[in-house]
Amino acid sequence: MLVTVMVTAVLAVVVTANAGLLASCVGRPKVSRIWTNRGALTTRISEIIPYLGGITAVLIINKGLQDAVARFARTYGFDATALFYTIEGDFVAWFQSLFPEVANLYFGTIYVFGYAILLTFPLIGYLFAETAEPYKVTVTAYAVNYMVAIVIYAAVLAYGPRVYSAEVSHGLLELFPEITGLLALANSAENVFPSLHTSMSMTVLLVAVRTHSEFPRWTPVAAFLALNVVVSTMALGIHWLVDVVAGVLLAWVSIVVANHYVSWRRQSTATPTGAD
Repeated sequence: MLVTVMVTAVLAVVVTANAGLLASCVGRPKVSRIWTNRGALTTRISEIIPYLGGITAVLIINKGLQDAVARFARTYGFDATALFYTIEGDFVAWFQSLFPEVANLYFGTIYVFGYAILLTFPLIGYLFAETAEPYKVTVTAYAVNYMVAIVIYAAVLAYGPRVYSAEVSHGLLELFPEITGLLALANSAENVFPSLHTSMSMTVLLVAVRTHSEFPRWTPVAAFLALNVVVSTMALGIHWLVDVVAGVLLAWVSIVVANHYVSWRRQSTATPTGAD
């Protein structure tokens, strides 16, 4: 019941925030140019449907394999938790000490609500870009993030600092345990390396920087949310610094792969020059 309430609250906040961001970061002229032009809207939808189908399939497969991947990792995966602690020690505990306890409310809000807003707005805002390129790159990069992550999760067994170290506070999870149930819908406790919150957030930021000339107001919003999500992963004791660094690297790889894939698709579907 509490998880249902949380999901409903997240949906309500995401819808409201996206409506505001659409008005402020995209604006009526860009929306009208596509929305009121039936031909342009039809073309844009036809361009992005294959990409939406791809990310939907990846998410369904990822969810379906979640328990199996966790079992495989527990049986055959390399247990890296102790190694991570050896590398960075009590960095996360020290990092948490920089913030007052009340900050858990802020970071928890960012981790759940801010993250959801950050990931969903590009799927709405980029519908009204000059071309479908930003949309295609974003969706493809999302898919690459999940595909790479699920392979690593199967190979590397790792628990977060809040599970491994008594020095690390559970942050918001101590105040609102129902959030654990909400997070469990998307991931397992062993899936911390790399941090998908970090990789997905940085993916959005990288595309936002790339589209700054077209959506200048979105870039600072994306930067604020993305960087705060990254900080929240450690402030709440969910991820190691190692997880965060790996997440940033995964975001970069995902963008590179997405750019190449979208470029290849564009070239492969283009009509050859001089064709009858």
